[in-house]
Amino acid sequence: MRAALSLEPQQPLVVEDITLSDPGEGQVIVRLDASAVCSTDKLTLAGDRAAPIAVVPGHSATGVVEAVGHNTVKAQVGDRVVIAGSMECGSCYSCRQGTPSQCEKLWQDTFNPPHVGTTSHGLPLVGVGGVGTFSEYMTYYERNFAVVSSDLEPEHLALLGCGAISGVGAVIEVGQVKPGDDVLVLGCGHLGLWMIQAARMAGAANIIAVEPLPARRELAGTLGATTVIDPRNDDTAALVLAKTMGRGVDVALEATGAQGSVEDAFSLTRNGGIIVATSMVAPLQSSTVSLPSVPLSLFGKQVRGSQSGGGFLNRDLPRIARLIERGKLDVAAMLSTTFTLDQADEAMQAAADRSLITGVVLTHA
Repeated sequence: MRAALSLEPQQPLVVEDITLSDPGEGQVIVRLDASAVCSTDKLTLAGDRAAPIAVVPGHSATGVVEAVGHNTVKAQVGDRVVIAGSMECGSCYSCRQGTPSQCEKLWQDTFNPPHVGTTSHGLPLVGVGGVGTFSEYMTYYERNFAVVSSDLEPEHLALLGCGAISGVGAVIEVGQVKPGDDVLVLGCGHLGLWMIQAARMAGAANIIAVEPLPARRELAGTLGATTVIDPRNDDTAALVLAKTMGRGVDVALEATGAQGSVEDAFSLTRNGGIIVATSMVAPLQSSTVSLPSVPLSLFGKQVRGSQSGGGFLNRDLPRIARLIERGKLDVAAMLSTTFTLDQADEAMQAAADRSLITGVVLTHA
């Protein structure tokens, strides 16, 4: 079996043979069909490593369970699963409190991912963030995925575990967009475009999208944005205020990954409104957000973080699949192109330079 591997930070991916360990307690081996490509892997793979190790990129995919370990309760051999960039162990304090997007296992596996095998050169093998999906086969804990029975194509199901659950959840679960709301989406990459679709589905009256790239602005309009702004040539603040009778929007969703974008969203939100911060800003360890205290406290503006949409994997991934099947969400428009496993590094570069919305690696093509 083969996988695309990061052997050194900031170096090209290489495709090599790997050997997976037998699945342990609560683990399964999945034969992967398709894996979404996301630029955040570029950030998480860039950090220093304490010891030589091979890291499999990718954190959103679909496949079929090939083998199960001891005491697995959720999946059986032959089940179709969607692997996600979040986790839901169900037993930690956060999961028991109804906030599984902050599952303690997520952060444990992110910073200390479990070893799942070795490379052909004997290096220990881990998945990025404890996941890893650029592989023909991979080992996962049951907390990494949801069982999803769906007739959607694998390349479409592969998008659910990152952009779809994160964007839809940011609108519905975290931003709590209501019918008639004015909504602002900053950034129209895959995350922002899922947000636009979810805001349309939730009944937002005005959906204002801000994006510098023409092709993405055009797609934003097609998917439901009522106003599309080019921040390089338009006066964003003036246009937002004009569309909201001078108040600012009810909910602003930040999806740019740019320094200062949360502050921009904050300034364009009405008093008492909600700002949802979703993206990661490089450098991860030192990027900061600076907000004025009076609007934050006396004016009641609420800033909410959103990790993978703030919802529940086992509930939300099958639900999103059903919404797509019923035509409520358009997944086909979100897929730019597909790559083979041997093109994994090319796929990562394309995501990083924003030349595609979402690419998918077909791991057995």
